[in-house]
Amino acid sequence: MFLHFGILLLLSQGLLGEGDVSEAIDGDSRIIGGKDATPGMANYQVSIRDHTGYREWHSCGGSIINEEYVLTAAHCIFEKNIKDMSIVVGSHTINKGGDRYKIKKLIRHEKYSEPVLKNDIGVVQIEGKFKYNDKVQPIELLKEMAPIGKKCLFTGWGYDDLRDETVPNDLQMLEYVTISNDDCTKQLKRSPYPKLVPVDRPEQLCAKRPNHKGACYGDSGGPLVIQDEKNKTVQIGVVSWVVPCAKDFPDVFASVHGYYDWIQGKIK
Repeated sequence: MFLHFGILLLLSQGLLGEGDVSEAIDGDSRIIGGKDATPGMANYQVSIRDHTGYREWHSCGGSIINEEYVLTAAHCIFEKNIKDMSIVVGSHTINKGGDRYKIKKLIRHEKYSEPVLKNDIGVVQIEGKFKYNDKVQPIELLKEMAPIGKKCLFTGWGYDDLRDETVPNDLQMLEYVTISNDDCTKQLKRSPYPKLVPVDRPEQLCAKRPNHKGACYGDSGGPLVIQDEKNKTVQIGVVSWVVPCAKDFPDVFASVHGYYDWIQGKIK
C-alpha cells in the first residue's frame, strides 16, 4: 500500500448477477463494515494480483467489460510491470478458485495526474480471452450520467479492519448512495485534503456510505454498480480515492459516464 499526499489510494499489500442488486442493497450491510457477497453475485468482479518471486497478493479491484478487457483505476496500473501482475476472475475468495490470466497491455488515461488524482481511469488487456460461465460475465457500462440519490453497491477485497490491517478472504459488498459533486466538494473541503477539491468534473462521481463503513486499502479500481430502470446491473463508477478509511466523508470514483467514449475507444 502507499499514501500519496496523505490520501488513500486504496492499494493493498501481502456483484451481482442480473436482478440481484436490489436484493443486496436492501439487505443488511468487510470492505470496512460490509458483508460477504452472496455466491453467484458480482460475476464481473476482478482481482488484480501483484507478485514478486513466490509471493502474491491482491492489489486492486476491477471489472470485466468484454472478452479481453478489465476496467480499473489508473493508479492501480501506474508504473507497473505486466510481468509482475495477473488477473483472477470467477472466484469470491482470494486464497483459492477462479481463472488466472496473464496481462498483455496496461492502458492508463493519457492525462492521468498522480498529484491531484485526475483522470484516474485505465483498462487492462489480457492475453487471450475470458472464458465466460455463470461465475464470469462482463458488466455493462452506464452511458448516461448516474442519477443523484441512487442506491448503489460496491464490491471488493480491501481491508476490513484498518487498525489491525486485516484483509478478508471473501468478497465484500457495501451499499452506497450517489450524491452531487457540489455536495461532495462542500464535504471534502473540511477533510484533511482540501487541495484535491473541488470535485467538479463530469469524469468524477461521489457516493456516500454509512458512517464507519467504506472502501479501504485494496479496494481501488473496484466497480460501483446500480440497477437501472430495466432492472439490469450496470457500472457507474471506479473507486479512485477516499479519506482513509471509512471516515465521515464521501468516497470519490471515476465516472463511467464521463469516460465512456475514452473506454470504448481503447477496447475496440
